Amino acid sequence: MTRRASFAAAAALLAGCGYPGEPLPPALNRPMRVSDLTAVQRGGKIIVRFTVPKLTTEGLPIRDNPDIEIRLGEVPGGTWSLPAWEKSSTRVPARLITVKEGQANAEVDTAGLNGKTEVVMARVLGPAGRNVGWSAPINVPIVPPLPTPEGLAPKDAPDAVRLDWHAAAGQFRVFRSSATDPDWKQIGVTDKPFYVDSDITFGTAYQYQVQAIEKTGDTYAESEDSNTIAFTPTDRFPPAVPTGLSAIPGARTIELVWERNTDKDFAFYRVYRDGKRVGDSLTSPAYSDKDAMPGMNYAYRVSAVDTTGNESAPSATVEATIP
Repeated sequence: MTRRASFAAAAALLAGCGYPGEPLPPALNRPMRVSDLTAVQRGGKIIVRFTVPKLTTEGLPIRDNPDIEIRLGEVPGGTWSLPAWEKSSTRVPARLITVKEGQANAEVDTAGLNGKTEVVMARVLGPAGRNVGWSAPINVPIVPPLPTPEGLAPKDAPDAVRLDWHAAAGQFRVFRSSATDPDWKQIGVTDKPFYVDSDITFGTAYQYQVQAIEKTGDTYAESEDSNTIAFTPTDRFPPAVPTGLSAIPGARTIELVWERNTDKDFAFYRVYRDGKRVGDSLTSPAYSDKDAMPGMNYAYRVSAVDTTGNESAPSATVEATIP
């Protein structure tokens, strides 16, 4: 055996024996810090939510059902001190905390807290309470519970859905979902108890909810959501009446022109001569009456039709005669 082969065999033997390296320190098993904490007053509750960390600071997986600590409390003496806040704050009971699909949720009653500002923080504890510290603090000013909007009612409006409801509040958020977009999305904010949703497609089924809100510091207090109302808008409204109609006699025809219709659901025009339809399905704002007879006086009107067949009232009348 050559010298090179002897060294290779020795290296293989050592590798097979699992020669230990330097001993590793024991894992501290401290869960990562909570980074997406949210807290808001909704009705008579403070709603706290965040994503439960999946790993420790060493990159190790956290065991199922970790110990979650959420605390709420005022700033003692008006000057922020973490030790003082920890001592005076109240821990949310574990029975009020739920975890679903990695999201922690807690609902805390605001009874007795009106007029106070609660500081909310959260952390996840490892073995023996090991942790890397609290999440960023969130201030939640507590106000009397806002009234839930009631009587939410939709109805058809020109190229829109109008929503009406009842609630004594200064502002409202409006939410919508649909079969093609099932996630609820905020579509508007209004300071009146009604809202016109103009970003709709007739024939599409929608669902709506409304929520009262009140500005409190840097955030908003919220009411409970209104009832959910389903509505499929129907186009019951004709397009605008054509304007600017003029008639120009020619040698053998009478030429009609008018202003272009700008309704988003416009389909075509109809032309009437002496009350009888002589032109239909016209997509351009012009018509040439080639059947007009010299020496005859004619009266013309034009209407617009939308994609669902609604026809506008006729335009103002213009008259013309071929010499």
